[in-house]
Amino acid sequence: ASLVSATDETDPPNPTVTCVPPSGSIFPVGDTTVNCSATDTAGNTGTNSFTITVRDTTPPIVTVPANMIEEATSAAGAVVTYPAATATDTVDPLTPAVTCVAPSGSTFPLGVNTVNCSATDTAGNTGTNSFTITVRDTTDPILTVPANMTVEATSAAGRVVSFSATATDTVDP
Repeated sequence: ASLVSATDETDPPNPTVTCVPPSGSIFPVGDTTVNCSATDTAGNTGTNSFTITVRDTTPPIVTVPANMIEEATSAAGAVVTYPAATATDTVDPLTPAVTCVAPSGSTFPLGVNTVNCSATDTAGNTGTNSFTITVRDTTDPILTVPANMTVEATSAAGRVVSFSATATDTVDP
């Protein structure tokens, strides 16, 4: 904090200074002119002013969901709906809107996918945060086998038997 003072060469001690708005006031975002004056015992008044500039340079704080692990539902991956990301700003009275790429409800491919979220306050400050959505395939294929078979041997070695078994997999066609 800077000191505001006044001197008077012919009227010691120093005159009392009055400033409007006074020191210790809350100053809004932007420029505020502070007008100061001092009057000596002879009634002479001196004035001067200065400007206080209050800026908002702090970005919003973006809060994202925890990292997620999802099971693939197709070869394309999985449609994932995640909780909304939020933002708070200590200066901006409006709650900044959060945008996430890729948005909730998107199809995320197999592997680790990073979702980047951001919010910009009215002063133009942007806050960011991210989380991951891991899509994996841990579901076993479904096997279809023939029913148990009983066949007659055709030689001392047994018998040649033909059968068909199939498998399907939701993720791996």
